[in-house]
Amino acid sequence: MNKKIALVINVDWYFSLHWKERAHLLKDKGNEIHVITNFTSLDIKDELISEGFICHDLKVIRKSVNVFSELITIKNLYRLIKDINPDIIHAITIKPNLYTGILNKLFWSKPIIYSITGLGAVYSSDKIKFRVLKRFISEIYKFVSTTNSKFIFENNDDFTTFSSLKILSDNGVVIKGAGIDLDKFKATPLKHTKRILFAARLLKDKGFYQLLSAKKILNREGIEIELAVAGIIDNDVSSAIPLQEIEELHQNKEINWLGNVKKMPDLIETSDIVVLPTLYGEGVPRILIEAAACARPIITSNIGGCREIVEHESNGFLVNPNDTEALANNIKLLLADEFWSESMGINGRKKVELEFSQEKVFKETLEIYNYLLSYK
Repeated sequence: MNKKIALVINVDWYFSLHWKERAHLLKDKGNEIHVITNFTSLDIKDELISEGFICHDLKVIRKSVNVFSELITIKNLYRLIKDINPDIIHAITIKPNLYTGILNKLFWSKPIIYSITGLGAVYSSDKIKFRVLKRFISEIYKFVSTTNSKFIFENNDDFTTFSSLKILSDNGVVIKGAGIDLDKFKATPLKHTKRILFAARLLKDKGFYQLLSAKKILNREGIEIELAVAGIIDNDVSSAIPLQEIEELHQNKEINWLGNVKKMPDLIETSDIVVLPTLYGEGVPRILIEAAACARPIITSNIGGCREIVEHESNGFLVNPNDTEALANNIKLLLADEFWSESMGINGRKKVELEFSQEKVFKETLEIYNYLLSYK
């Protein structure tokens, strides 16, 4: 393609974890890749620069509602994109989507992609503040939805929501997740160690406390399990769980706190079940795709994104958010029936091979880029 591409995303570690492979794909096609994000780690920035990306700092405070600071962010974003003058813009996550979309609509009208990586509490909560926000944000999305834009959704629920709100005009597509390297995440036999894995950002909304309650229910029934917990302490989110609390739970032997684990295939291999009882709509949680790729049964919430990867009683269980009894019962079922657990794992691997492979996601992503650049 030999084009200049600007990727705008909220924070560096999220780009590194979920988007770097796709950015490499675009770079390997001969494109100049500019990464605009909030760099919280010099190590991540240096790593990206060493890999050939051009990095630009943009202070994005994800939990901020301060109008003054948000206007400064928008002003700085305007300057960056104006100076880069990209052939195509790809905005990822909500604030980059809204701010970049408004600026592009008002000043440049460049081909632009909006990646919708889950709708979160704004679209799933009935609280008044979220209902007001939903209406406001939906109106902005309608404003920035143009003929030279594409919305990429990770699941069909979010696509349907945007369609029903009349945000889309034949410019939406579903590409499931980030794509998984099937050679890296291999199917391995279950070890039946009674280790349950929770691997996610340590947020209240991810269902950590619900899983902890489920473990206590099982303990009262005389069923002992190891609850292994891995993830990132994300203090730029209002629902973050304090590290001190996690460490106290570890010291009290209620959980096995592993921190931010880099070698996920090895961790999943040592686990019997992967559980994510999230309380809000996700894109498609990467940990669930990885778990299925490694042939592990899954227990997760019957909510947008999660049900894209889990088929109930085929490769895992879907439970209603906040239903700790169902969590406990399903964990008990899988621990008691090794054959069913193994069958679910096999079914999950097949599903990932068909729907979530890196090759499939890469191909579909390139098709969007080629379409928008030819439109230009």
